[in-house]
Amino acid sequence: MSVFISLAPEDCIDNVIEMRGDRYHHLARVSRVRVGEEINAALPDGRVLRAVVSEITAEAIIAHVIGEAERLPAIRCRITLCPAVLKGEKMDMVVQKATELGAYAIAPLWAERCIPRWDAKQGRERAERWSRIAESAAEQSERALPPIVTPPRTLADYLADSGVHNLFLLHERDGKSLVEVAQQYTGITDLALLIGPEGGWTPGETAKILAAGATPLHLSRQILRAETAAIAALVVAQVTWGGWGE
Repeated sequence: MSVFISLAPEDCIDNVIEMRGDRYHHLARVSRVRVGEEINAALPDGRVLRAVVSEITAEAIIAHVIGEAERLPAIRCRITLCPAVLKGEKMDMVVQKATELGAYAIAPLWAERCIPRWDAKQGRERAERWSRIAESAAEQSERALPPIVTPPRTLADYLADSGVHNLFLLHERDGKSLVEVAQQYTGITDLALLIGPEGGWTPGETAKILAAGATPLHLSRQILRAETAAIAALVVAQVTWGGWGE
């Protein structure tokens, strides 16, 4: 099986692909590609280029395009995952799995019951770390483009400027069932899933989200951990609106 790697448009000029930095490290140190080996290189527009490695130096890998593989399918529904910031490595895991499961964007939120507390600089640094995790997971799962990962924002800031038309509030007890929501919302092309922290949304936060037009939704009568709810909600959304299983 050919090695799969995602590219920025500027990485391929006149059918010559030049990979440096993290892409170079991934191919040279992790995948251990050799001269003459074929790779698949995905571009943000969905094209997947077939290329043969022609040169490996101490800083770059050069490959020449020999054709185009099957184009990746277009995204049917842009799903933004909005998890409240979780402690420890739980957030890293949510970002990794959300990337594998096809989230279009990941927008972490500060909730009142969030345990971690960072300043703006620390938030940006964490977002950079999550972006690297997403890039690695995208290549592993053969995504042409990793999800957009934003620094943590307050709930109020996100609700004021989300740009998403369909908001779904994941609630551990209240709200409509998945069947009801799937019947009510058909053919939608964008949505956001708001997932609370370990302690759940406060009543005040829930009221703000509902006032912003969100639809409350519950996945199960069982209480799920925050990280489990994020992954489960994304799978449900992909099956219901993203075209999975067809």
